[in-house]
Amino acid sequence: MLPEREYRAWDKAEVDERTRTMGLLLKFNTTGDREILEDVFGRGVTIFAPLHCNYGDSRVKFGSRVFINYNCTLQPAGGVEIGDDVFIGSDVRIYTTNHPLDPEERAKGKATVRPVRIGSKVWIGGGAVILPGVEIGEGTTIGAGSVVTRSIPARCVAVGNPAKVIKRL
Repeated sequence: MLPEREYRAWDKAEVDERTRTMGLLLKFNTTGDREILEDVFGRGVTIFAPLHCNYGDSRVKFGSRVFINYNCTLQPAGGVEIGDDVFIGSDVRIYTTNHPLDPEERAKGKATVRPVRIGSKVWIGGGAVILPGVEIGEGTTIGAGSVVTRSIPARCVAVGNPAKVIKRL
């Protein structure tokens, strides 16, 4: 698992960045204007609206030739890195935030984040969920509907809940 750090979602700088990003994505989701994605992520990327994401280029790094299909969610407070030639299916969810199990701690607004790293030439099937701290190795395929709770090595196929390697390429 990738390293964990404390996250303070309600700090003014965090709120300001989320407000900016979500405002731009509201415009993208209603117009489909892909130029807006350059303002959000600092580079062009092929994404079909709607996209749900609360932070932009300070937290999300895209390689070249990335394709993200309809209705995906990125919660990149801990950082998301996506390599070159990555295909992400519809309805995929990528999360980087964990909240405490203790309800009193959770009510205080405490949280931690872990980055997610997706290697080059990865294909993530529709409806998959990628949890905080996961690294998906280069050339790997994640089956549709899988829940990735732990890092997956390069050049394999992983499926299920929790996702398990079923084939090495």
